[in-house]
Amino acid sequence: MARSILGGPKAGKEIQMQTNAKQLEATKSNARRKGIYGFFKKLTLWCRTPVVALQDAIWAWGRYDVEAMKKFIKEFNPDIVYCPRKITPKLIRLERFVRTMTDAPFVAFTADDEASYQQYEWSPLYWMRRWHMHKAFEKHVIGFYKHYWTFSKEQATDYTRQYGVPASTLYKCGDFSEPFTPHEVNKPIRLVFAGHIYCNRWKSLAAIGDALKVINRNGVKIVLDVYTIDELTKEQTKALSPDRYINMKGAIPPAQLAKEYESTDIALHVESFDKKFRLATRVSFSTKIIDLMATGCAILAVCWNRHAGYQYLKEHDAAFCVDSYEDVLPLLQRIVDNPSLIQKYAKKAYDCGKRNHSREEIQAQIKQMFEKLIRENNRNN
Repeated sequence: MARSILGGPKAGKEIQMQTNAKQLEATKSNARRKGIYGFFKKLTLWCRTPVVALQDAIWAWGRYDVEAMKKFIKEFNPDIVYCPRKITPKLIRLERFVRTMTDAPFVAFTADDEASYQQYEWSPLYWMRRWHMHKAFEKHVIGFYKHYWTFSKEQATDYTRQYGVPASTLYKCGDFSEPFTPHEVNKPIRLVFAGHIYCNRWKSLAAIGDALKVINRNGVKIVLDVYTIDELTKEQTKALSPDRYINMKGAIPPAQLAKEYESTDIALHVESFDKKFRLATRVSFSTKIIDLMATGCAILAVCWNRHAGYQYLKEHDAAFCVDSYEDVLPLLQRIVDNPSLIQKYAKKAYDCGKRNHSREEIQAQIKQMFEKLIRENNRNN
């Protein structure tokens, strides 16, 4: 897009979905993160709003290869235009281009708080962009989509009420083909967290470490292993130290992590309690939650009670749920005193996943919605 502004060729080309394992792994490695893309990706950690505003401008002024896009859409002749994303000026422009080229119904999916004002930022530039996005989103969404999927019931309800678009939740599927097999509880009990510790998630892990230090004062009864690719600061290293019974393990491949869960008692899902990150992740639902349901471990969620993942797990009684640091110690002490609770909640997590997140269940949900909208569109046309 930047090159197209500077007189280069117009942007856009047809790509093919990778199907074999080697090609898929190469795609996942995401080579775009190298070079100039990688430089700006790192830059966003320090001055996110100016960089994103620059990106908005490039995509607003850049030139699409509209004729190639028309040719592709005409030949492909879609039944549905599916838009999984967090809305941006770039995608509003792209979707409106595509809308002029097909009468197929548009269906959107988001995993983020796209345009609400429930955020916590001090930057005037951030709020200027947020105000623009809120107005642009409102103008774009009304009458544009036939259905809108989200991770959050609250967000789906808000979209229907505010914009009149039919909305509902859609979650990831998992592998629940094997029958549930209870793990024998370890001595000491083993907690595991795997993932990024940014957005101050490390503070929640540190709070768990503080509780472990109290519980283990007369002997080691429970420990926490953390697998993360993130480099620790001095503050994080001190807070997540062995004297709090936290073992930092670094990163491991997914296949090896799956084996680690086989010998784990409780898998952790944590989010920050800081206001900025509470609001930023409010409507997010980590796909890892569904993966954890299939491991045979119990799940412990430590996050704000308005977080979509917390609300889902609490509603289905599929995890130990804690919405304040003060409640971490009493809960972990109760688990240490009653280890049978671990197997009980591991079974609850697995049953919830099998009931609501099997591949067949999720695929049927998507297929039924698409077929319904296609029938309605054919009748109207």
